[in-house]
Amino acid sequence: MYFDALTLAAVAEELRATILHGRVQRVLLTGPLSLGLEVYAHGRRYQVLASAHPQLARVHLVEGRLTRGVQQETPLLLLLRKYVLGGRITAIEQPPLERVLLLSIVKAEEIRNTDSAPASPEPSDRPPDDDADALPDFDDETGEDDELAASPRPRPRRTGKLLTCELIIEPQDRRSNILLVDDNNLILDSIKRVTPRMSSRVVMPRRVYELPPPLDRRDPTLATAAGLAALAETGQADLVRALVAGYRGVSPQLAREVVFRALGRTQARLDEPLPHYLLAARLRELLGEEAAPSLATGPEGPVAYAPYTLTHLNPVAPMPSISAALEQFYASRETVTGHTQRREALVQALGTTRERLARRYDQLATELERARELDQLRWEGEMIFAFLHSLRPGQTSLEVEGQVIQLDPQRSPVEEARERFRQYEKARSAVAGLPERLAEAETQLTALDQLVVLLHLSDTYEEVEQIAREAEEFGFIREHPDPTTSRRRQRPAATRPLHLVSRDGFDLYIGRSARQNEEVTFRIGRSDDLWVHVRTLHGSHVLVRSGGREVPEPTLHEAACLAAYFSQARNEAAVEVDFCRRALVRKIPGGPPGLVTYRAERTLRVAPCPPSLEAS
Repeated sequence: MYFDALTLAAVAEELRATILHGRVQRVLLTGPLSLGLEVYAHGRRYQVLASAHPQLARVHLVEGRLTRGVQQETPLLLLLRKYVLGGRITAIEQPPLERVLLLSIVKAEEIRNTDSAPASPEPSDRPPDDDADALPDFDDETGEDDELAASPRPRPRRTGKLLTCELIIEPQDRRSNILLVDDNNLILDSIKRVTPRMSSRVVMPRRVYELPPPLDRRDPTLATAAGLAALAETGQADLVRALVAGYRGVSPQLAREVVFRALGRTQARLDEPLPHYLLAARLRELLGEEAAPSLATGPEGPVAYAPYTLTHLNPVAPMPSISAALEQFYASRETVTGHTQRREALVQALGTTRERLARRYDQLATELERARELDQLRWEGEMIFAFLHSLRPGQTSLEVEGQVIQLDPQRSPVEEARERFRQYEKARSAVAGLPERLAEAETQLTALDQLVVLLHLSDTYEEVEQIAREAEEFGFIREHPDPTTSRRRQRPAATRPLHLVSRDGFDLYIGRSARQNEEVTFRIGRSDDLWVHVRTLHGSHVLVRSGGREVPEPTLHEAACLAAYFSQARNEAAVEVDFCRRALVRKIPGGPPGLVTYRAERTLRVAPCPPSLEAS
């Protein structure tokens, strides 16, 4: 689905009617590539969502209050707080037929960390709807009014200087971006940074902002029959593709609508007789008519939206606004994509942590290997003392048991032996506890690999967030420098292990995170229950609650198939799965949750299969 220039024009017109001259009282990142603004204008709050996702890029108003999806304070977020938070939106512009939206924002500069000195008067050119100033300042971190905060904070003092900037949204598919530009047209930061190696249009801080280069195509608002007839020279055979390639701002959906309104069908070839005058008229008509947002639906939900009435799709429902159509269309898609984005960001962060832990492990392993040379130093010192009576002054080497010990002719044999013993003692104290540190590093790597596997297997946003909390708890990532925010986030998660009932009536419990694996094995499980796990690989712990009964073969096979499915071998044709009594499973001493050892196991080879049983 294309968020085209005509849709953006309708959104821009709606934003002018709602948030123009409004005050930005909340700024947040709703995802790694999306930004949210809360704007107070005309006596109400408006929520603006802008996304630079490669497939779901857009900007529009939303009904519900936006929530934060990125916990760490990024450089862009800090700059938005400085330049945008508390500012007034003075202009909303869109270059003609371009997918670029510019929000001009003016804000009085503030000096923070001051006492309650009287604030400077507001500048005289403030917009007329000054009712926003009657509101308490809004805390973008907690979502609470300052007047209701637990502890008062110093109020910032305004100076007479104004900060002006432009928030530029470019919903252009995979080239989408959101940028903050100062009044000197210099880029302050962007949600995506583009280096010279990535593109000739560089987007980096302190670089001059340039609009995307315009395409060398005709203006569709001036379409003529002669211009449409000339499309045959473009080499395109399909009329829809020729319209997209020949005219600026024309998306495939808009081109299909033009062809349908002119011909009564959505497909046509350039080499057939065509009513060029009618096609040109329909194209100009669509670009010039008043917005009439509509939404087309299918068996699985919305399939298309447009700022005009879609006539080539059925069924189509009129929408009260283009933002309402966009919000309804992207609702289900954003739910899936949101957790996918979050998961990908976590995988990347955990990958960086793993590289760091792997380097530490390699360093410790190298030091341990060097430690094995300690015995050589001690042996050489002992041999020098043992053969002291046979060493001559100035001798350069001593051969013992087929090994050659190098000697310094300028030093006495006693000095040579003492030097080796000194090096031995020094090195031995340096590597004290090295095997324990190496084992700890290996355990951390194993626990991290387990989290990454479980993260890849997560199916919902709640499961992803559960693993994110555990990764932060275990010290693998740090998303919350603020201790208060960190404590709030580390509350016990509402997600529980997956509960299924086998065909034979046995309860099956499946852990979907490290903490849930521990809960399944050591809290839910009893000593006589059956514990199931994929062999030598990372994955979920599966528990069969036997209640002292003999577990039938079909239930055992179901549990093994589920253990294989919820593991890193999900896509394999067959997987070896171990099972044993829960009493034979032990925690790794000092290890993180979810890592265990077991014994007296039996092994089945099964094919992974997803849950098809009754779940609760």
